[in-house]
Amino acid sequence: MLDINRAQVTRDANGTVRVDDPDSPYAVGVDVDTTGGRARLVRLEVTVRERGGLSSATLARLPLQQLVHLAASRAGGSYPEEPFYRQLARPKERGQRAWDPGHWTRVLSVHDWAESVGRPGGGPQAVADFWNVARDPTAYRWLAVARSAGGQ
Repeated sequence: MLDINRAQVTRDANGTVRVDDPDSPYAVGVDVDTTGGRARLVRLEVTVRERGGLSSATLARLPLQQLVHLAASRAGGSYPEEPFYRQLARPKERGQRAWDPGHWTRVLSVHDWAESVGRPGGGPQAVADFWNVARDPTAYRWLAVARSAGGQ
């Protein structure tokens, strides 16, 4: 339907991130608010390129979590290199049951970066904000797993 990995991603002058997969009948525009650290979807625009329109079932199949993460990674940030570290915080692919081994390395990278720049709440809060999970227990549990997986 909409493959983010093959889509062209651009950001317009208003800050809207446009995701255009040439093989999809839809193009998407996404606006997020990252105030407070956590990315929140504030506007979603779906453009239908083919006849047939847009149904609620089609909307339900849009990879919203991935779109929000992608838009947040392009939004800039309050701290040095924040867009890069937001990009590391990729959600699980649809249908994937377990996190891939690289996830744990990315969790530690985000944690270490947040600690080094003095981000409020430190590493655990950055992990929670960037992956949109609870700080306690999820971010703390992920950090424990990542460290035991050989990251630190």
